[in-house]
Amino acid sequence: MNEIIFEIIKVLVMVAVLVITRYLVPWIKGKIGVDKLEEAEKWARYAVFSAQQVLWAEKGQDRKAYVTEFLREILIAKNIALSDEQLDVLIEAAVKQMKIEENATVV
Repeated sequence: MNEIIFEIIKVLVMVAVLVITRYLVPWIKGKIGVDKLEEAEKWARYAVFSAQQVLWAEKGQDRKAYVTEFLREILIAKNIALSDEQLDVLIEAAVKQMKIEENATVV
């Protein structure tokens, strides 16, 4: 009787490990990825607003270069890896959000 209970417990443990490995680990990795993306979005908005305030007399290209360099430094320090295309998308989204917010306060 003890051997049967032992085998049942062994199978249950194997199923639990399988479920954790199959579903819980990818979910946690995805959650960590989402947190890092939210952190990058926050810093992108901060950098865009900062460039708008500090470099308001500069051309858009110069402001974007400033924001890109600032974000690269911050993301490296935070151990967040993004491609140049992803970085451009974040910056453009932050600029668009800033313009939407400016227009909302004007109306």
